[in-house]
Formats: sequence, structure tokens, C-alpha cells
Amino acid sequence: MRAPHPAWTCRRTYCYAVMRRRGITIRKDIRLSCHSARETETRHRRAYGVRPEGQVLRTKKSLLKLMKVRGDDGSRRGEIDHATKGANELLDVLRHPQPSLSTLTSLLAASMVIVSLVVAAWLFSAQLERTQHDIQGQRIAALTQHIARLPEVRAALMASDSSTARPSAASPLANNIERLRRENGVDFIVVMRPDGLRLSHPDPARIGQSFQGGDERQALAGATYLSESRGSLGESLRSFAPVTLPSIADGKPAVIGAVAIGITLESLGRRLASEKRQLLLGLGVLMLFGTLGALGLARYLRRQLKGLEPVAIARLVEEHQAVLASLEEGIIVVDPTGRITLINAAAHGLLVPPLALGEMLDDGLPGTGMTEQLAGQSVAVPDAARRVSHGGQRLLVRCQLVRDGEQLMGGVLVLREHDRMQRLAEELTGVRRQAEALRASRHEFRNRLHVLSGLTYMGDLVGLREYLAVLVEHELPADTPAAEQIADPLLAGLLIGKHSEARERSIILTVELESALETEGERTHETNATPHLPVLESSLSHDLVSVIGNLLDNAFEALESERGGACKDTQEAPSSPRVTLSLMLESSTAPAEVQLLISVADNGPGMPPALLERAREAGVSSRGEGRGLGLALVHDIVTTRGGEWHLYSLPGGGTLVELALPCPQPSCPLLSESQRFSDQSDLGA
Repeated sequence: MRAPHPAWTCRRTYCYAVMRRRGITIRKDIRLSCHSARETETRHRRAYGVRPEGQVLRTKKSLLKLMKVRGDDGSRRGEIDHATKGANELLDVLRHPQPSLSTLTSLLAASMVIVSLVVAAWLFSAQLERTQHDIQGQRIAALTQHIARLPEVRAALMASDSSTARPSAASPLANNIERLRRENGVDFIVVMRPDGLRLSHPDPARIGQSFQGGDERQALAGATYLSESRGSLGESLRSFAPVTLPSIADGKPAVIGAVAIGITLESLGRRLASEKRQLLLGLGVLMLFGTLGALGLARYLRRQLKGLEPVAIARLVEEHQAVLASLEEGIIVVDPTGRITLINAAAHGLLVPPLALGEMLDDGLPGTGMTEQLAGQSVAVPDAARRVSHGGQRLLVRCQLVRDGEQLMGGVLVLREHDRMQRLAEELTGVRRQAEALRASRHEFRNRLHVLSGLTYMGDLVGLREYLAVLVEHELPADTPAAEQIADPLLAGLLIGKHSEARERSIILTVELESALETEGERTHETNATPHLPVLESSLSHDLVSVIGNLLDNAFEALESERGGACKDTQEAPSSPRVTLSLMLESSTAPAEVQLLISVADNGPGMPPALLERAREAGVSSRGEGRGLGLALVHDIVTTRGGEWHLYSLPGGGTLVELALPCPQPSCPLLSESQRFSDQSDLGA
């Protein structure tokens, strides 16, 4: 079975990407969806002109015929040009397939290991030859001097000089020298007379003949040395030493002969070959481990890079930079220690003076809560933003931890301009409150239409008139006390919407307004004026909408949960659910400031002590997962504004929340006469 073309096995995914980017669509019947390698190869050759021998056709005709193309301008010429450009890229990829990153890494690392070991083997081999040459030279030099000082060698040379007989191979000297040669592992030991005749030799036939090589003359002259020369046994490393006797005439030693010991280069090469085999064996083991290490390094890099190739990594980097540059929000990335590792351009524009890479986040932008989350000291609240100030500018910061499985990688901070987000939130809050009011009014209006239709059908004109009178009396028009007494539009809209929601849920919502401001050290009490809440600062108004809205929502949900539980557990009707909201302005010790006191009370089921202790933590709730963010948001807003709040609750005794917020001195007068308005509409409507 022929394997698929290697270009396709390496680059088919990239080819698809190129064709999609250039507007080329592959027909479905030639997609790489077959299961057998033979069928895959046949389809490749048929679709893209790959010949059986694996060569890519130079022409693009077969490629273009099997592709549906589209041009930018819709013309036939534009289609052909567009397809030709895409086909050129595709064919270029097919002709020059690029190996994967893991393959490149393995080849590079293995090549470096192999080249390093080859160079090391060459250097070690040369050094080994020199070292072996020096060691053997020193060994035979010492052995030569030792034999030259032997008494029997001197005696044999003196006897040979006084005798005219030819030296014999059976002499005691020849036998002893041969024994020493075998014991010391050398190739020859030659004892020669001053005229160069050998008294010993490994080959007995050469005893009595002249020494060969011509390098013995210095030894016969009294010198000790090493040399390399060709003798009867071939090229050899030789050591020469003279055999001397003390002279009686002038006191100088007299040379009576010489000793030559040698190792042939062939024998020396055999010893070097044995040691080189051990060296190469060790280098081979190192090469094996180096190759395995290269493969392991490639797998490690691939795992660290999430299996991405260099092209994909470059594309991701470009997309990453483009996304960061296009975001309107400021992005700051920190490592697990809280050190800044990335800041985008929008963050640089929001932070004046700007933060620097490598700087600790708490040093440049304190109060974000990211360090506590990284240390595990606080829990991240989803979609919850903190208000921080930097360089006189107010910012909203949302923190998010980044994890890879169970490992903490760091955190991301999203920065937004507080004033801009506040304007958007005000618009969104107004629309949402209006939608809630319309929904409640629609539901209530439909129920009332049903009652009017029924009374009309029965002809009960008396009941119809009474019902209409009740509707007129208890309706909440736009000029209710909430709209008249509260000048702030956001807060007034919130309370009107909450009245409609409470009426829909059959809950009595009571709103109390009171003012206790002091003028010139004395508290004023004017009974003919109506108290009202003036237009507040934009940020304070928005925060009050969040605080009061969350507290009322919690109270409504608590009352509905109690009502559902009471209906299941007992047949007795529970008491009327009631929520009371109290707003009061009083003087503050700080100049140009007053205090706004807020309290929300309900007659719901209350909270158990264990839940009450953790009520300020994010995510703590008795209503299941994904809840418990309201009181955490209230706590964040109150503490940010320098206020305080308290929570009181008893199981079965209801819940009371009291807050005190500092706010600027209002510009319009606030009178002290308390007036209460409540929504006690017909609950049966």
C-alpha cells in the first residue's frame, strides 16, 4: 500500500486554511474524509495533480477545475485571478512542505548532539593517540635504561668484544632478553655491540646481523633518546640507551654497546583501536541519550506550546496584539505574585501616571483586591467592579483570576472609566426600570380588564361603579408623592417601579421621607411644608439606586419565599407581607456635608445566625448557587463612600438593614415635616 504524499500528511490543514483565506472552496466529494490510505492517495492525485511518483504538477489547470471559486469583483477575470493567486500559494506549499516544530526541534537538537559528539570523538582520538604515544615512549625508555644497567648485559657485551665468534641465538643473554620482552609486552629488545651487531632479537635468525634503521649511531655515541624508524619488523617507536663502563684513564664512561627497545606502529595502532572502541562506545551511549533528550525536549516544547506550530503561534501573537489594541477597556495582566506582566494601550491612556511592566500592582494601583484574590484571602465576585482612584481619575476595576486546570497562572484586571460607565449605567437603569414598570402595569391592567369585562357581562352596574371608584382612589399616577417629594429622577423612577413590582407581588411597600437638618445650631420644624429629597450628585444617585434596589429585591424575595413555605406547611393565611423604606437627611459633623440615613425593614422569615454572620461575603445566600451578591455589592459601595451599615435579623422576626452615607450639602431647603405615602392598593385586583 502506497503511503499518502508527504506534503499532504504535513500540510493539509494549512492548505485548507490558505484556500479558505483566498476564497477557494474544496468540493465536498474530494475532501479528506476517506478512511484508507490508498483511497486518500488516489483522491489527492485526482484532485490536485499529484503524480504516482509523488511529483506535483506545475500546471494549475487540474486544481482550478475541481474548485469552485469566487472573485472580489464578481467578474470572470476577477475569479480567475483570485483563484490563480490562491492556487499559487497552495502549490507552493505542496512543493515545499514545512516540517512541524517538534520535528524541527528534534532534528536541531539531535544534529547538535551528533555534531558535538563527532567533534569530541575526533579531538579525543587525536589526544588519545598523542597520549598513548607519550606513555609507551616513557615506558620503553625506562625499560631501556633498566636493561642497559644490567650486569649480565655488560658482561655479555664485554665477552663478545673479546671473542671473534658469531653471536648465538642460544646464548643465555638472548634467552633472558626474550623472556623480558614477553613479560613487558614490547615487540623487540635488541642488545648490540659498538659495531652494530645484534646479540638479541625476537627473530633468532637475525641475531648476529647488523641493526637496521640507521638511528642507532647516537646511542653508540653515548646518547639516550626516542625515535621512529623502519627496521626489520617495520615502522616502530624505538628507545635507545648506551651500555657504559667507567673509564680508568680519563674518568669518562666508555660505551661498550647499546640497547634498543621498540613497539611497532601496527601494534600501537591495535592498542589505540581497542581504546578507541571503548571511547566510541561511550560516545554512542551519549549520542543515544542525547537523541532521546532531543525527542523529550521536542515533546516538552510541544506540550508547553499547546501543540501549536510557529505559523499558528505567529498568527496568535498578531491576533493577540490586534485584540488588545482594539479594546476600549484597559487590560492589565499580573502574575501569581501580583507583578504586572502586560498593559495594553487603553490602560496606558486611562492610568496617568502610567504603570510600568514589572511593577507590583499594589504599588501603582492599590485597592483593586487582586492581590487578596491571588493569595486566596478573598473570593472573586463575578461581574463585580471596584471603584479605585489613580491620578485624580476614578476607575472601575473588575478582577478575574486565570487558571490552567488547578494551577494559578495569574490575574486579569479590566479597567473602565467610571464617569462613562456611570452614564451608560444610568441610561440602562432607566430603561430597565421603565420596562419593569410597563410589565407590571400591563399585567395589572389585564387583570382589571378581566374584572371589568366580567362585571359588564353580568350587568352589575353597582359593582362596576364601586370597582372603578377603588381603581381611581388607589392608582399610582405620575404625580404621586414619590415623584413630588423626590427630586432625583433616578431614585424617583426606582421607587415608582418598585411600587408597581410590589403591587404585582401583593406586597405593601411603604416609603417614609424625613429631614432633621439643623440651621444655625437649632433644629427646624416647619409643619406646613412637604419634605423632599433634592437632586443628588450623579455618582451618589447611581450608588443609591444600586443599594436601595438590591435591599428591596432581597426583601421582596424573602417575603415571597416565606409565603410559599407558609402555603405548604399550614392552611392559615400568613400576615400581610410588608416592606418599609425610610430615607432621612440629618446634619453631619463634617463641613458642607449631611448624612443620608436609609433603612429597609420587612416582616419576612429572617436569617439564621450562621447565615447572618457571613451575609457580607460574596456568594453567601440561602437561595442557591449564583446568588448572594446583593449585600456584597452594598457593602462595597458603602465602604467605598466612607459610610457604615448594620444588618439585624431574627429567625421568624424579619430583617432590618440600616445605612448611613455621607453626601454633599444640598442646595435646596429640606424641611422636617414627615410625611408618609404608601401603596395599599386593592390586592385582589
